[in-house]
Amino acid sequence: MEIKVGEHWIVNFGQFPVNMDTVLTAWIAMIAIMLLTFVITRKLDIFPDGFQTISEQFMGFIEGIIKSYMGKDGLKHTPFIASLFLFILFANLEGQLPWKLLQLPGEPASPTNDINTTLALALVVSVYYIGAGILEKGFGYFKHYLQPMWFLCPFNILEDFTRPLSLSLRLFGNILAGELIIVILVSMVPYLAPIPMMLFELFVAFLQAYIFAVLATNYIAAATSKEHH
Repeated sequence: MEIKVGEHWIVNFGQFPVNMDTVLTAWIAMIAIMLLTFVITRKLDIFPDGFQTISEQFMGFIEGIIKSYMGKDGLKHTPFIASLFLFILFANLEGQLPWKLLQLPGEPASPTNDINTTLALALVVSVYYIGAGILEKGFGYFKHYLQPMWFLCPFNILEDFTRPLSLSLRLFGNILAGELIIVILVSMVPYLAPIPMMLFELFVAFLQAYIFAVLATNYIAAATSKEHH
């Protein structure tokens, strides 16, 4: 039995190959979030209904993460962290959809099972927390590269490159591994056996979005902290 995975639908734009299935599923995740946001916010009530209640609880959850690292001053970063969490969650959940029934080119799945997506997300986080640090402290932000000793500067700079790498590999590896296990189970026992694993993957989808958001919050907190010289 031969199991093939990772066959992307590739379109070349000049000299640049683009995984169009990843672009498609990433846009589906973003459109789903925008539509959900529109439905929830088009009519806000003092006495919220089910969707509004869930959204308010979600925002409280995100604000709780931020407050635990940065206090109330960090709430200005809520839109970024909430957007990051939602996109990763929706993207992760797309891997559970029956894409094969649509007979699309390539193998559409979670956009987060593509290292290009997770690396891009990690780079966005890196640019954001460095920018937040500069806005908070001016160019004095870069003094921390000389701490605790000036000769450690190359290692401190290297840390800003290893952070996005570790963020992207963690998310990519966990999502891809889960989807591979489901593919193998479906090929071996096509009926009941994959169901428990698929339910577990729903938990993993939330957990990985949570971990990514927490680490991003931690990096922003470190960059903007007054103790971060």
